[in-house]
Amino acid sequence: MANSARLNTGSTYLCKVKKSWLPLLIIVLLGSIWGSSFILIKKGLQVFQPIQVAGIRQFLAGLVLLPWVWQYSIVNPRKEASQPDRPAGLISTDYLHLFLSGLIGNGIPAFLFAYAGTMIPSGLSGIMNAFTPMFTLVIGFLFFGDKLSKNGLWGVLMGILGAIILLAPGFIFNSSASISPLGSIMVMAAAMMYGYNINLIKHKLHHLPAMVKTAYPFFFMGSLYFMILLMSGILDLWAHNPSRTWEAFGYLAILGIVGSAVSMIIFNMLIRHTTALVASTNTFIIPVVAVMWGVADNEPITWNMVVGLLFSLAGIYMITRKTKP
Repeated sequence: MANSARLNTGSTYLCKVKKSWLPLLIIVLLGSIWGSSFILIKKGLQVFQPIQVAGIRQFLAGLVLLPWVWQYSIVNPRKEASQPDRPAGLISTDYLHLFLSGLIGNGIPAFLFAYAGTMIPSGLSGIMNAFTPMFTLVIGFLFFGDKLSKNGLWGVLMGILGAIILLAPGFIFNSSASISPLGSIMVMAAAMMYGYNINLIKHKLHHLPAMVKTAYPFFFMGSLYFMILLMSGILDLWAHNPSRTWEAFGYLAILGIVGSAVSMIIFNMLIRHTTALVASTNTFIIPVVAVMWGVADNEPITWNMVVGLLFSLAGIYMITRKTKP
């Protein structure tokens, strides 16, 4: 009996350890995957145009997520939603919001990040991407009626200060810390769109299953970009330099399949076993990983990039910190 009790206690302890460490490992994995996206964009840009980089990324992600579109459109089109006062299955407004989510949260930002990658270091793109939580909070407050806590306000202010430190040398001074104004504006615009998309999903698509909110936007954008890719003359690149083109395509395949599609599947699985707040802590890891890849690729690291990163991380901490009752 005593041995049995010890075995039960031991197995319970192992289960608790597994439950506490598994989400942490997944968070680190997701942060590392998404933090590596910017260097993959840079590698893809060595051969492909920005619109082609965005297109390959979106098309491959939509292709991987196609089974879920098939499931909710053909196999089980009348999937029950969580709201009892609305019909089962997807309705016209759902499709509209899913398309907007794809356009604002995937399609346009993918192009903005790719185009900005021709002007600014990949590590800097990762740092600026960390401003997404600040934009999420501000947009939710201004346009969706969300409350702004004291911690959230402090986080936004730190984010603004970090953005000023990052961008001011490029707009005002001609120094070694200068950053391309156009490139930085494009990345900030992409982060702002991410913030709006998060609020759109929260307020307009919260009743839909998680994989519907993931698969349909990528499917819509993948279909749109597929037509753009065909018109861009992308196949000529393989005829001109096949080995180099395949190498760049391999980087973008990792970006689209792993960095977009598979990572979102993992993220949705993570949210099932923890809270969205805990899952969002991968935001701390993304810019650090992006900067590390940039350093490994001999990108310049200036003082304002480091200070701006620290302020953005402090802002994220304040936003994700629970307000004491």
